[in-house]
Amino acid sequence: MRINWFYILTGALFFTMLFISSRYFRGSGDAAIGLAQSIQYKISSEKAALVKSVQVVPGMQVKEGDSLIKLTSQELEIEIAKLSNRIAVLKSEQTEKAKLTEAEIAYIKAENSIVIEELDAEILQTTSELKLNEDLTREFVSAEKNLKGSPLEIKINSLEKQKQKHLLAQEIKIRDIRQVRATEQHQLENQVVLLESELKLFLSERENLVKVATAPGVIKNVFVKADEQVSAYTQLLEINPLRPTTVVIYLVGKRADRFPVGATVTVSSYDQLRNSVSGKVIGYGSVVELPSILQKSTAVKAFGQEVFIEIPGDNNLANGEKILVR
Repeated sequence: MRINWFYILTGALFFTMLFISSRYFRGSGDAAIGLAQSIQYKISSEKAALVKSVQVVPGMQVKEGDSLIKLTSQELEIEIAKLSNRIAVLKSEQTEKAKLTEAEIAYIKAENSIVIEELDAEILQTTSELKLNEDLTREFVSAEKNLKGSPLEIKINSLEKQKQKHLLAQEIKIRDIRQVRATEQHQLENQVVLLESELKLFLSERENLVKVATAPGVIKNVFVKADEQVSAYTQLLEINPLRPTTVVIYLVGKRADRFPVGATVTVSSYDQLRNSVSGKVIGYGSVVELPSILQKSTAVKAFGQEVFIEIPGDNNLANGEKILVR
């Protein structure tokens, strides 16, 4: 009985170990191990500038959007001031030309109104004379022949035509003036639009002189100090992202089709499987020597094919951490 129970217990343990090994053994089957990585990014100056202030030091942790370094460019400020003044002058010129247009139109109307008033007065006087003559001759001339085609009536018609011609000439002059001024205003407006676009670019450049963190991270190096003049494309500082965004696994003696490009995988911390995140296979690398942390023996070097996996930045993994991927 003792021997039977011993064999039964030994067999149960053996099969339990086989089950656990086949299902959970790390690095076997469709699982592989690797390292979590992040690529440090560098912040540089796009143009020659003066370092106004440095707000971080090496080892300092920063959040996305935190201000790191403030730069200033005298050349850029001069260009912004020139464009701003030029735009203000052009807008003032637009206003003055608009006022001048209305003044010229008012002058034409006033000048023409004198002639129109004289014609109206003469038409009124001639009409009065015509009426008086009609009253005096009504007893001698029939109503059908009531001074029809008389010189006074011809004169009135002539005066009316003159008045219409003056009004038409006034309208033509006003239309011409408005057309000329509209062309000038359109040209000025185009100049303002172009200058404002250029000014917008310069203002954007000035905003970019304030360097901010694009993602959470830790300051690795700061290469400049306050009041230092830097040239274009000078490297200002280096930042290590706080969390890894890429995982590299190494296939040792496994086929690459186990992790096809585009496949979704589960990326977990090797020591804490609960700490996991979903990732996506983005490509393959070459066959390289495994990093020392993944080598099982220091005497015999192991090699494997690199597989790159992209993971979201909001994870709880650490840079350089050993990773299990399923």
